[in-house]
Amino acid sequence: MIRVLIADDHPVVRAGYQRLLEQGGDIRVVADVGDGAAAYAACQQHKPDVLLTDLSMPGGGMDLIQRVCQRHEALRVLVFSMHDSAPLVQRALEAGARGYIPKSSPPECLVEGVR
Repeated sequence: MIRVLIADDHPVVRAGYQRLLEQGGDIRVVADVGDGAAAYAACQQHKPDVLLTDLSMPGGGMDLIQRVCQRHEALRVLVFSMHDSAPLVQRALEAGARGYIPKSSPPECLVEGVR
């Protein structure tokens, strides 16, 4: 079972991601949060395998990626964002993200990215 923490500042988006991810049966969302500070705390509390995070949320972005990757070396960070410029993707990967999926991607890309 892959344990996922979802961090996005839109509750409807988080609920949709959870439903999509849990359909296959091998992924379980352990928590969902709306800002970077809550994401950092939830990583410590729930110890997910994957942090699925948006970049554009309060307290989120590159700093969150760097902080969680430094503290939780086994954590895989997957960015799912509406911003998909090459320099931004490169910065996220340099900060420690393992993958970057534009929100314009088909839903299956998100599931495969988490797996």
